[in-house]
Amino acid sequence: MNLLNEKIVVLTHNPKGDWGDVRPIIELEKGYKKWNKSINVEIGQFVLIYISKTVFRIEYLMRVVKINENTIDLELIEKFDENIAKLLSYDNLLKHGLKPATVNYILNNNVELYEYILSVLKEESMPKNNNLNQSLNQILYGPPGTGKTYNTINKAIEIIENRKVLDDENREELKAKFEEYKKAGQIEFVTFHQSYGYEEFVEGIKAIPAGKDGNENGTEMIYDVVDGLFKKISDNAFKNFITKVKKTINYKKRFVLNAKSLNIQAELIQEDENTYKVLKGSKIRKGEAESFKNYNYSDLKKTVLSEAKLKEESEFYILEDDFTFQSLSAASSVILGRMSNGLIDWKEVIDENNLFTTNDEKPSQNYILIIDEINRGNISKIFGELITLIEPSKRIGADEEIKVKLPYSNDDFGVPQNLYIIGTMNTADRSIALMDTALRRRFEFVEMLPKPELLDFEVENINIKLMLEKINKRVEYLYDRDHTIGHAYFMSLKDNPTLDELENIFKNKIIPLLSEYFYDDWEKILMVIGDGFIQKEIIQDDIFEYQVDDYLEEEKSIYTIKNKFDFSSFR
Repeated sequence: MNLLNEKIVVLTHNPKGDWGDVRPIIELEKGYKKWNKSINVEIGQFVLIYISKTVFRIEYLMRVVKINENTIDLELIEKFDENIAKLLSYDNLLKHGLKPATVNYILNNNVELYEYILSVLKEESMPKNNNLNQSLNQILYGPPGTGKTYNTINKAIEIIENRKVLDDENREELKAKFEEYKKAGQIEFVTFHQSYGYEEFVEGIKAIPAGKDGNENGTEMIYDVVDGLFKKISDNAFKNFITKVKKTINYKKRFVLNAKSLNIQAELIQEDENTYKVLKGSKIRKGEAESFKNYNYSDLKKTVLSEAKLKEESEFYILEDDFTFQSLSAASSVILGRMSNGLIDWKEVIDENNLFTTNDEKPSQNYILIIDEINRGNISKIFGELITLIEPSKRIGADEEIKVKLPYSNDDFGVPQNLYIIGTMNTADRSIALMDTALRRRFEFVEMLPKPELLDFEVENINIKLMLEKINKRVEYLYDRDHTIGHAYFMSLKDNPTLDELENIFKNKIIPLLSEYFYDDWEKILMVIGDGFIQKEIIQDDIFEYQVDDYLEEEKSIYTIKNKFDFSSFR
């Protein structure tokens, strides 16, 4: 997880305050719901939690997963180990730019502190980014029941949050996140079908009744160009696409002393981390606080007075040449004649002569378009001329960027690089070999096969894993592997491991599916599942009083599904 250029919020928590200590809840539930929204945040934004009163340090990295009216929900990304937490203590943060009494703020507003914290949170101490190679266009394909649509939720969250979804993550929480991203407009879901077309997907002329969106104040129906789902999400993604922002960097930080009550003026420039140059013309106070004599900086002041080129006035000395100190606190303590931590007494100023600018990239939000049953739509009819634009090399910002003029609105249109398209395809419905060639060339195909290992349990001495493996071997022998049976059909047995549930699965799902596969060739179905499920009855031609030889066979078989199944062949 690379936090560079991310907008990071720092929030504080007082374990002795009204909330009590929430740390056990954060660690037990891997997050915290309904945290007081003391600052504006966005979904997916990183949050550092500073614990005050007891340990005085940053202890957690969290992420915003839901925004309520007055609260936010956070998920735990990392609890920092003791070494990291010590580096993020109040004293260390104070040394690196933390403004006292400032807690709830956007970290990036304080460049010095931001850079220090990033230097502490080295890549090896952070969760690793496992999402670097996600394809912009991918299709999850496989037989029915292999979890294609199920896994689009995982894929979408991985892309948006730039991380790997773990196998043991709570499914309900993932679905809740998915719905939040949908509400935020980052995810759109559509199912292709044979009547779906360009007008619904890209844009088209549609009738808008009076009072409806686009014709709110009208008294009669009008016809207007309306954006389709693909154009809408592309436009939204483009608004959040990587933008070049000019970042001004103070190359040499310049400070002025803020001690008007003592009539002391001084300026210094920070050359590097350990070099602070007090400039010619700065004043050094002659007098000093009584307690100052007990500190090492009192001896340093004597050294400065003996080594520096000075002009003496009645109440102070004036530097006639620059003089270098090792820290802000050393400089201000010597100049003021009292102990100072340096942060309060100095004010940073912008020196136009010491600035340079760089073009920095601000990371964009990723958007997801999920197309279920993508192979069931007429791709040429739906995408039209835009099929070219989804290629990675043709997207906005790519070397071979292409935009087209849309036929109805005449808008120039392109597809941004932060819009990911995830399709699903049932191989039993249509073979990849028969797919639209233009679609095949532009998508990466991720095969999803049955996973019998997820069914490694028994229901009344029937090993479900071995049963599915046996069935699929037979189907593959008689047909092909595109028509095998997915593990998802049997997942309900995990919560309800009963013979009644297994019979219900075979009666309402497996047998009808096999019947469709084999076009009602019941002999093949019998070969796949055995005779414990289907009753075969031989009927002779003597049932007819009047017979026509052309329509008669020596014997005819009639197949009926049994009321009670016999699973003995799978035990």
